[in-house]
Parts: sequence; C-alpha cells; structure tokens
Amino acid sequence: MQTYAITEPELEQLSEIFNKCVSTRTVESLSTILGEPFDYKIGKTKMLDISELDELTPAFSDSVDMSAVYVKQTGDIDVGILYYMPEKDGKKFAAKLLGLKKLGAFSKLSKSSLSETGNILSGSFFNALAIEKHCKTTSDMPGFAIDTFRSLLEIPATDIGIETQSLIACDAEFNSQSDLRLRMLIILDPINAKKLLDTHI
Repeated sequence: MQTYAITEPELEQLSEIFNKCVSTRTVESLSTILGEPFDYKIGKTKMLDISELDELTPAFSDSVDMSAVYVKQTGDIDVGILYYMPEKDGKKFAAKLLGLKKLGAFSKLSKSSLSETGNILSGSFFNALAIEKHCKTTSDMPGFAIDTFRSLLEIPATDIGIETQSLIACDAEFNSQSDLRLRMLIILDPINAKKLLDTHI
C-alpha cells in the first residue's frame, strides 16, 4: 500500500489555514446565528491511521450520546466536517435556535434546525477556505444523527480515509457565555491535505 507522508511543518501549516478560516468566518457566523458572542480554541492538526480513531475521541464522550451533523465538501479539495456536542447540549442549542426555553425530545424541526446550522457553519468555513486558497468546492447535504461519538465518527472517517487508510484531523471547540458548547472536527485525507498546501493564492 502506498504511504502518504505529511511532515510536522506541513501539519502546522494546515493548522494555520484552519485557524484562519475558523477565526475569520465560522465564529462570526455562529455568533450571528445564536445571537451571542462565542469564543473558540483550535487543537493541533494530527495525522493518524484510520484504525486509530480512538485518538480523536474526547474523554467526556464515553458515557453520553452525541448530537452530530456531518457535511462533506467536494471539488478541488475534499474535506469533511463533523459538528458534535453531547445530546443535552444539542437540545439546548436547538431550543435557542427555535426560540424555546427548553426542548424535550428531538423533533423533526429541531433536527432540521441543527442540520441547517451545520450547513451554514460549514459554508462559512468553506467560503473562507476558497478565499484563502482559491479552491472551488460543492457541499453535500448535511446529515444529522444521535449516537456514540465513535459510531458517528466511523462514517466520515471511512468516507474520507478509505483510499489512503489515513486521516488528517483538526478539532475546534466553541463556547458562549450562556454555556452553549459546540465542537467541530475537520477531516481530510493526506492527498487532499497536499492539494490544499500546494494551492497558492
């Protein structure tokens, strides 16, 4: 099997690109949608084998189901984004989107509101990427699911990493003063990571 090597300096370059896209567009979009300011922190970009998905699993996810939205962008560069949060946070998030004080069980409308939010946030990130690196992409339909984090991650990980059997991943966490929390996982394969690094302004 062919190996696809990405160096540490290249991973740092990818982190800088992702950070710029999140800071210039995604945080602003999230704040606008929810009507309150959000802070964010972005993690280190890693390369890992597709069999090492446990390295991406946050510690708090072992005992709770996650609400998640997955969006894939294809074109000059293929990138997947998984937005996720514990199910109780997903209900708080959906309640705020729908103008409710509290949400009981997820309804079709609340699931749709979260999916559309994921779509808008992905669009803001991909637009920033297009401006930064002059690449053209098209977004797939967002998918909403509630499951364990590992189960949720397996679909995009397989979707993105099937050819190379490896992934490049970077996570970001968003927090508001009213304690709304959202996590974002950016994933691509080494082939598309190289394309992204080789794309010049």
